[in-house]
Amino acid sequence: MPHRLGIDIGKTFTDLLLRDDSGTVHALKTANSPGDPVSAIAGGIRELAAGAGVAPGDIATVVHGVSGLDPAETDGPAVGLLVTAGFEHVLLLGRGQGASPLAGRIVATLGIAERMEAGGQVRQPIDEAGARDAIQTLRDLGAAAIAVSLLHAAANPAHERALKALIGEIAADIPVVLSSDVVREAADYERTVAAVSTAVLRPALTRYFEGFADTLRTLEAAAEIRVARADGGSMSVAHAGDSPVDALNAGPAAGVAAAAAAAAHAGCRDALALDMGGGASTIGIVLDGAPVVSRKTPVAGANLTLPSIAVFQAGAGGGAAVRITGHGALRVGPEAAAGGAACFGGDGPTLTDANLVLGLIPAGSDQGSAQDRAPDRAAAEAAIARLADRLGVNPYQAAQGIRDLANEKLYGALRQAAAAHGVDVASMPLVAYGGAGPLHGNALAILCGDGPVVIPARPGSMSARGFVDAQPRQEFGHSCRCLLDDTNAAAVGEILDSLGGSANAWLDEEGESATGRQLRFQADVRYRGQGSDFTLDIDPVNLPNWGLRDLADRFSTVFEQRHGVRLDAPVELVRLRAVAGGRAAGRRNGASPGRSAPRPSGPGDASGAKVDDQRIYLDGNFLTAPVYAVDRLDAGSRVAGPALVAGDGWTAVVHPRYAGAAGADGALVIAPDRDGGNAA
Repeated sequence: MPHRLGIDIGKTFTDLLLRDDSGTVHALKTANSPGDPVSAIAGGIRELAAGAGVAPGDIATVVHGVSGLDPAETDGPAVGLLVTAGFEHVLLLGRGQGASPLAGRIVATLGIAERMEAGGQVRQPIDEAGARDAIQTLRDLGAAAIAVSLLHAAANPAHERALKALIGEIAADIPVVLSSDVVREAADYERTVAAVSTAVLRPALTRYFEGFADTLRTLEAAAEIRVARADGGSMSVAHAGDSPVDALNAGPAAGVAAAAAAAAHAGCRDALALDMGGGASTIGIVLDGAPVVSRKTPVAGANLTLPSIAVFQAGAGGGAAVRITGHGALRVGPEAAAGGAACFGGDGPTLTDANLVLGLIPAGSDQGSAQDRAPDRAAAEAAIARLADRLGVNPYQAAQGIRDLANEKLYGALRQAAAAHGVDVASMPLVAYGGAGPLHGNALAILCGDGPVVIPARPGSMSARGFVDAQPRQEFGHSCRCLLDDTNAAAVGEILDSLGGSANAWLDEEGESATGRQLRFQADVRYRGQGSDFTLDIDPVNLPNWGLRDLADRFSTVFEQRHGVRLDAPVELVRLRAVAGGRAAGRRNGASPGRSAPRPSGPGDASGAKVDDQRIYLDGNFLTAPVYAVDRLDAGSRVAGPALVAGDGWTAVVHPRYAGAAGADGALVIAPDRDGGNAA
């Protein structure tokens, strides 16, 4: 039976998650090896396969997320840049906010005499003699890669392709990146950043996956290697080399994709996703069962029009440093404490230290530890006590204040992220994951309005879980910038046909069968003069009938739902898009990717899962909270708060007047206790 393996390299740990076609899951968290990450992965694969009772050769597919790739910092080749004459300062001027961090990676930026109109018409042909001189100059200056970004190449890439042919004649050994091959959008500065980023990242990504493939061969594994994308999909290594910018920030995106699946399994179509790790927290939005996708992807200081699952940053992870400012105010984060939490030998104090002092991390837990050892409670108490003395309160009050402040920061970030997409956080389901997410999920739900909290099975491995589910995905776009009333439906249909052809060709190269592929068409529309677009599905079959009129009507309806008003203004078509996708690697028999096997049903009595009692300080009161082992909870077991539910490297806090219900998939759903706190 084929197995799929997801690999996510985090700042401290590498997560590996193995699943076969029946849905049976095995997971492993192993410490990183910063100097040689592949060796740590190889050891993890051996250990994980042995625990699953399979051989590494039984793994059919590996979906790997790259980490630590930043085009402004990655050790890459010296890049020569060719632009339209007169635009040689494109990376220095940027969008008026200072030079791009990529400007220092360029050996020279040379202008080519040529000009393309915004509509794609040739105004001035390429000066071939001047172009040949420029190419030779870049070669003489030591350029090891050449990026080409000409004005309006998104509308017509003919001049960029002509330059590529000339480079092939003069410097065939130098790799070339065309901006129109990476981002087919009208924004010329962003296309330039994308082209240069690709030229810088491609060698590093290629080297890494060549080494990774060699390692798999030493394990006698012949698995297909796929690279995770920032839009929640995956691609072949060859396509990742063509566009490595699509692989940046894939880990947080995959976590949101997995959170969407966990929410759906709990019966929630819409949800907030909170990934709270040791360093920081990230937030995603799930609407109608799918993560919200943004096309403003931050890369090297520019917002590229590349698809990525929208992820918002919130600087309040478990390792967030706690300090008192010069004005006497308490601060939590956004920076992490030097060396980590005091309870793990770091400088502290941190949010983790505060939760430990409050008793919310059970005794003997290794939560948050990079050394797989129990936290030192005495060290945490000493660090918090020093801060409490400065505040004039006792250590428990100080720790509660730290936790409350972190929760308020996260609540504000959740509201801001939700508002950006027209969503009200009140009573919105929250999927809380990462090592620290379950600790704070119930408290955040109370602030948001008492919506349910979904703690997925293995919440610390959500990105690896998202990788395992990642299907082939790529987008092909065409910029339009025309009013719908002035647009010919037949011309739109021709553009969609062309985009669909490119999408199908890409899926052919991915090896996706005709029956397994999915193809969607979308249009970005807005009122004329707006600064943001709405993405709507469009059906090429209906275009000859009522397609464009229907598109305008649907846009006005969606705009009114989001903003509460319908404008009497022309509607503008900004871009068209084909989205190529493969069939998701689904789970059979309703199995969830979160457990090794479905949890057996029980009568609802959780007493058999109780392992301890813990004294906690919560919301100003000392309480006694039973501690339950999540792996001992049967499906249907009910845990009334106050209680702690402990898993492998994580703890969920169930507040008074709330109760947690265990699901067959290994998840825990916390909601207001309608039974008055009477646990079975």
